[in-house]
Amino acid sequence: MTRGQKPVAMIGEAKKFAEQMGYRWQENTQDDLGYDLFIFKPETACIVRVRQTRYRIDPESFYEDLIKDDLRIVRALPFPHWFPREIWLRTQHERNWRRLRIYPESVGEIGWWKPDGYTNPYSR
Repeated sequence: MTRGQKPVAMIGEAKKFAEQMGYRWQENTQDDLGYDLFIFKPETACIVRVRQTRYRIDPESFYEDLIKDDLRIVRALPFPHWFPREIWLRTQHERNWRRLRIYPESVGEIGWWKPDGYTNPYSR
């Protein structure tokens, strides 16, 4: 999933998604840094890597297996370890984003987050 060019169209859609949640954004212009957007609003900030997969995501799959290269890249970013990192993921045919919060040893799928008005229809 990490091979090839940046998902330019997906990044554009992610910018709109961020704006809907009240964020402002800044696009990463450094090719050697493995994130796409820096999103921020007065109460929070986060770095985001945007990804699309071609196939349906099995609800029983582990993100550690599905997007292992992306997780490695996001975890290795030269930001303080406490700084929030997310991967925004969706399939080619879905219209909803899955927000994955990335921690040093785990991945958390955000199911609902009131400050952003975000609800993940895929969370269990």
